[in-house]
Amino acid sequence: MEVDEKNRTNAVFDSMNKNRSGNNKVNVSFVIIQTKMGGAERLVYNLIRSMERETFFPSLIYFNKGSELEEFERLNIPIYHIPKSRRLDLLTMKKISRIVEQNEVHVINAHHFMPMLYSFYACKITNRVKLIYTAHSEWEVKKIPWYWKIFGHILLAHSDKAVGVTGNVSNEIRRAFRLNQEKTLTILNGVAISDGDASNGNQNLKKALKIGSGSKVIGVVANFRKVKNHIFLLKAFRETLKEYKNVKLLLIGQGFDTDPMNSEPEIRRFINENDLIRSVLILGYRPDVAELLSIMDIFCLTSLKEGLPISLIEAMGSGLPVVGTDVEGIKDVILHNKNGFLVRPWDIDSMKRSLLILLENEALAKEFGRMSRNLATERYSLARCISQYQQLFFSLAKECEA
Repeated sequence: MEVDEKNRTNAVFDSMNKNRSGNNKVNVSFVIIQTKMGGAERLVYNLIRSMERETFFPSLIYFNKGSELEEFERLNIPIYHIPKSRRLDLLTMKKISRIVEQNEVHVINAHHFMPMLYSFYACKITNRVKLIYTAHSEWEVKKIPWYWKIFGHILLAHSDKAVGVTGNVSNEIRRAFRLNQEKTLTILNGVAISDGDASNGNQNLKKALKIGSGSKVIGVVANFRKVKNHIFLLKAFRETLKEYKNVKLLLIGQGFDTDPMNSEPEIRRFINENDLIRSVLILGYRPDVAELLSIMDIFCLTSLKEGLPISLIEAMGSGLPVVGTDVEGIKDVILHNKNGFLVRPWDIDSMKRSLLILLENEALAKEFGRMSRNLATERYSLARCISQYQQLFFSLAKECEA
């Protein structure tokens, strides 16, 4: 059945592009704000890395200057940096249009509202290209000013599909931009689920980080932004240390000087002022997140709001019990008392109790970890996410040739 479907798909591709680039592939360009790795960027990276290259040819366009991350550079794709001014920048729109024309792009997948806005000109005014808008959280859509929502309604009504990473995000897209059901689609974020036990080499990694073999490890993967609420976790961890000494906290992520919401100086100051330097390790950006997850005993995410947090799902896929704040996005993933605990933001006592329960009850922590892995496999597999996006890209590209 799958083979027949693939043969049918390839037969259609043979008839596509034969008078164009000659590569018989669907050319998909992803448009993002930056290459600094966050949830949206991680999804785009996973999509590009996992796409069927015999069928799709991906490229990347981004706006905010920074060094391209090594992960993107290793993907062996065209990467275009287009500087954008803070004002509505017509020159940026024209540059995207030239890239689209020169690369014979069939589909643009723009992540977040601003990239969708700038891609519309290239897709619908100067070229005949399909446009997909992916929104990553309810609050991202809610915070768009009312006048842009009115304009966005017009743009999205003439675009091809709006994708939400959860059903709630899709509902908010429909509400905010007054779109009908047919214009929107939900594709849950996905992560790669490792096979079997990923603990080989843990002791070596612990030694490299100067963590004793008998120490428990709590971890969080999130860039240092105020919305991620690291200070709440640090306050709860400080209280936890008073009752459970042999535990370390790993903070994996970084702040950016150009980000007005950068919380790294506050985090470092808190650690120094509370004598937590030996117990809290700030690891910065790390390409080996999967290996770091394998040495953790508990994963935490204490954000004030989220979309569908990939870092949390990756931790679940690694078989970790999880503790998070009871806010949108996180409460969609953590099942309280099933695979972890949900706590109210800033409820330090509840956070401390949740950590102590999992630190002291290994059997419960393992049971929660098994449930985490099952949930990640059933609901958030990367294979399913990639398949749904590829089906969408292919179906829209086929319409271009009709």
